[in-house]
Amino acid sequence: MKIHPIFYFLLLPVLLSCEDEASKKALSQNLSTQQLTIDQQRFDQAWSQLQTDHSNSDPFQLNGLRNDSTMLMIDVAYSGGCEEHDFELIWPEVITMIYPPRYTVILNHESNNDACEAYLSSTLYFDLSQYDLGLTPEIMDVIDLTVINGSDGDDMLKLNN
Repeated sequence: MKIHPIFYFLLLPVLLSCEDEASKKALSQNLSTQQLTIDQQRFDQAWSQLQTDHSNSDPFQLNGLRNDSTMLMIDVAYSGGCEEHDFELIWPEVITMIYPPRYTVILNHESNNDACEAYLSSTLYFDLSQYDLGLTPEIMDVIDLTVINGSDGDDMLKLNN
């Protein structure tokens, strides 16, 4: 059976788009790291800078917030693609004595001077059970949590179950 040469020209864009999509997915998964910092002084400093000049964080966008038991998942988008990006979720040490517990946390972004212009999306995962926050799956079902974008104080997401 002979394959017509035009078939190859029709197939080429499909193959290239799949490869391009796979590359974008690999970039979004491999070019970000995340850490959780529980420190009242660091939180107060980030809060203060958020109120003034936002110099603590490079620009990014908050796109989604959800949890599965004690796993907190934050969807973010940012420009880059050439350097590893670091995200830090800053949690105050203060334990609220109200029910349901209410927390405000700040998410900062460090682009490491990435000058590339791809627009990347990724999900940051924070396993809150690893930290001494007293957040059980039952509490995570009722928690009132606000995540504030460290580069734009007006960009925030609420998780109120």
